[in-house]
Amino acid sequence: MNSDFLNRPLWQQYLFCILLPVVIFIIGYLFFIHDINKQSDEQQKLYQTKQLQIESLQSRLKHYQFEQNSSLTNINQNEFAQYIERNHLVLNGFKHYQTDETINWDIELNGNFIDFMNLISELNKDHYYLDFRDLKIVKQESYLQIIFTLLFKGKIE
Repeated sequence: MNSDFLNRPLWQQYLFCILLPVVIFIIGYLFFIHDINKQSDEQQKLYQTKQLQIESLQSRLKHYQFEQNSSLTNINQNEFAQYIERNHLVLNGFKHYQTDETINWDIELNGNFIDFMNLISELNKDHYYLDFRDLKIVKQESYLQIIFTLLFKGKIE
């Protein structure tokens, strides 16, 4: 075993043994830093893309809400009664009172929760203005008692 390394002076052997691992560590560290930078750039581009998608969806939502709000109409008592009947709910109580600026309907319905949700979705789908206040749902033996106030601003036809 005739090695040239062992024939070199001792200080060169120590220098080589110390510098080689340090150089390998620095090169590995630089690759690691480069990889982290690349990943952060990708994440930043992904974030910007998602941010643009969110802004686009928000603008579409605002546009949709504006269209929806501009075409909303108030419901009258007869139409509301038809919706209640169509959704298999029972009107247990109805109180109508008016203040200077608002009209309030205190409504008490009996029925299933899914029927109540269908009522709300049908009214929303047909572009009726609904402003619910004081919603209470009480479980009875075989049905739910749903109590709420509908608030209208201005006059109802």
